[in-house]
Amino acid sequence: MHVPTKWTTILGLSLLLPACGDDKGSSSSGSDTDASSTTEGGSETGGSTEGSSGSESEGTGGSDSDSDSDTGEPAVPHALGTISLIESHTAEGGSSTPSVSAFFVPNTEGGAGGQGCFESVSGCKISMVPDCEGSCAGDEYCTFDDACASKCARVCDASCAPDEVCYFPAPDSPACKKVEAFDAGALTFLGTPIAINLFPPYSFAGDSGSPFSPGGMASVQASGATAAGFTAFEKSFTGTTFVQTTPSLETLGLADVFGDGPLPIRWAPGADKVTITVTVTSTEFAIGTLTCEVDDAAGAFDVPRQAILAAIDNGAVSSLSVSVARRRVETHKDLATTGTLTGVNVEPVGWLDIVTSSVESHSFAGCGGGEVFCGDACIDVLYDNDNCGQCGNKCMAGTYCDFGQCACDGGIVCGNSCVDIYSDTNNCGDCGNKCPSGAYCDFGDCACEFPEELCGNSCVDTQSDEDNCGFCNNKCGANETCQNGFCQGGNPDVGTCCTPMETIGCSNGTIQNCVCTQDDYCCATKWDQQCVNEVEEFGCGSCN
Repeated sequence: MHVPTKWTTILGLSLLLPACGDDKGSSSSGSDTDASSTTEGGSETGGSTEGSSGSESEGTGGSDSDSDSDTGEPAVPHALGTISLIESHTAEGGSSTPSVSAFFVPNTEGGAGGQGCFESVSGCKISMVPDCEGSCAGDEYCTFDDACASKCARVCDASCAPDEVCYFPAPDSPACKKVEAFDAGALTFLGTPIAINLFPPYSFAGDSGSPFSPGGMASVQASGATAAGFTAFEKSFTGTTFVQTTPSLETLGLADVFGDGPLPIRWAPGADKVTITVTVTSTEFAIGTLTCEVDDAAGAFDVPRQAILAAIDNGAVSSLSVSVARRRVETHKDLATTGTLTGVNVEPVGWLDIVTSSVESHSFAGCGGGEVFCGDACIDVLYDNDNCGQCGNKCMAGTYCDFGQCACDGGIVCGNSCVDIYSDTNNCGDCGNKCPSGAYCDFGDCACEFPEELCGNSCVDTQSDEDNCGFCNNKCGANETCQNGFCQGGNPDVGTCCTPMETIGCSNGTIQNCVCTQDDYCCATKWDQQCVNEVEEFGCGSCN
């Protein structure tokens, strides 16, 4: 997607970065689903490399970027600055981890802080991923249009110098231009638990501690831009209260996390905004992220199972990460800007959002390979006596589970008995597989005593059975009988036979009267031209 010219000056970052940010659904980070789907000029251009915990980014402009949240009146044109202070901690406890970032834009035309493309499922939002089905050319990438339809867009691939940025002065015509900064100078924080001093591109990540006190007052001073940007200012803010899940996320059982019902999240109620973010990984390694905006004062929300599964196209859940973020946004609308930018409108009025966020997170691993979720535990159903083959299938006393079947010494369990399925005629090869009358079980297969063969559910003599002559289902024709496994005609010319020692085929022998004591081959008839191996009544009748 072509990035509007007005964003080309922001902190000297390449225009290509916001364009690549259109791959919203690929993010598997904590609570910054909305930030990862910000439209051009969003948090990517602010230089923040720490935004992956980011309900803070949802405050970038927030609703205040488009309207006055206090009066509901449309917002006047303005430049926008956003300062985000984040306290992150795990559900297991321990010290907080701080991160601070900031970005400034010369105007909010085109949707700074936009919310990107999402699918709404059961009150939660699932990040959409553009899919162009392989139709993009080598110099294109797949992104969304303004209606959230997938489209191919030209990559801004001009070879630019380090102090230049790629942009599109005309459609499909990438070019380079000098980078121009738009910032607020140095930022100094006063009254915070840890010392914070930021310079463009405004990024700080500490090892421990919080960048604000819960419910405490602090302030930020800006020295002012040396070129284009915000003039000097000092603004105070109050930190949000730390979010605390009760019971802690880490105490959720496997049935809560991987069961069929909703995922229950509880926390100590507050007075700000809470976002629950769930990142789901399927057994097929698909990754999806959903966010749910919830009522902080309620202190409870059940994430719908339908939304969790929809994030991975209704696949099976392999692992799951949850973050609960409380966010406070304080907006100041009385700031000023200075300077000009080439080809970009710099609004004289500046707004500033100061966002404090507290994030608690926890990750849940699903069952390992070969295991199945049963009740509140991961079970190997191939060898578990209480869940043999499937959940709840308990092997009786004196037996054990062997490769998913209840077994006993010398056999397996069928009903209430231990049987050898390789020799038991009532359980041949498997429980309940009964051999037909006259048959026996031979290494797990039903068989008949020689010379009979098993045809369907019966033992038959294929040497004489006219419906199974020679082999199963070989039925003799009308007026034929089964003789030694061959179908024979019923009205031969008695007394004809082949000359001894000639070829077996009668066509090469001389037809003559049979002499039972000397002739080797007796023909069934003159007309069928076939001989049998013995001189006997079964061939062509009684010998003369």
